[in-house]
Amino acid sequence: MAPGLVLAAIGAACLAVALGQPFRLPSGRPGPGFVPALLAASLIALGLLHAVTARGPTPAGPGGARAGLMLCLAVAGFALLLPSAGFLPASWAAGSLALAAAGGLRPMAILAGGGALALAATALFLGALGLPTPAFGAR
Repeated sequence: MAPGLVLAAIGAACLAVALGQPFRLPSGRPGPGFVPALLAASLIALGLLHAVTARGPTPAGPGGARAGLMLCLAVAGFALLLPSAGFLPASWAAGSLALAAAGGLRPMAILAGGGALALAATALFLGALGLPTPAFGAR
């Protein structure tokens, strides 16, 4: 229950800051406060939903520290590889490290899954959204 209330309190603080920005521009388009207010309201709703439906403490799952370390390495690896290797290799490394955080997967499954995630992310971000980042190599 307490984590949900903390999340709702963070959402309320973010909403207070977001309401200081224009919600709509004079042209009728969303202003700079629109998306932050929407996200803050979502945090409040999800936090309250969690607080209402919480059933007590849950036992910690296996591999908590290892999983946390692998996820941190995934983010750091992506950030370090992106400028020099490009989007596809960086996302492959990040996806593989994130899958390794789950534990119980064979190395080939981790590498293949990381490749599939990298291809999907490349298709989405570079293809559909047009992110101006090279798929391979430095800019």
